[in-house]
Amino acid sequence: MVWKKTVSVKALDNAGGHMAVNVDGNIVFIARGKDGLHGLNAVCTHAKCILGIFEEDTMTVKCPCHNARFDLNSGKMIEPPFVAPNAPMDKLGLKVYNVRENGGFLEVDVD
Repeated sequence: MVWKKTVSVKALDNAGGHMAVNVDGNIVFIARGKDGLHGLNAVCTHAKCILGIFEEDTMTVKCPCHNARFDLNSGKMIEPPFVAPNAPMDKLGLKVYNVRENGGFLEVDVD
């Protein structure tokens, strides 16, 4: 595991419990859900938009461009973009990252 320090816990809280951060050139969407911290590649596989609409009740994140929806636990696309309803969802998943709190900061495992 290669843990990289990102932002403070306070910054995440001030952002509403979710945000996209740059971690060694990887844009990672971090969210504090009901079961802890989650990290997911923040670049939508459809049109390369940055994910940002977190839905805690379903533990999903939605792309603001075309509403593709991804599961935060698995990275799987669970709803295709509305402009491409026949998109191969099984091939358009996102990488999941481990996230932890350490000394008042969030760290992402980039390994």
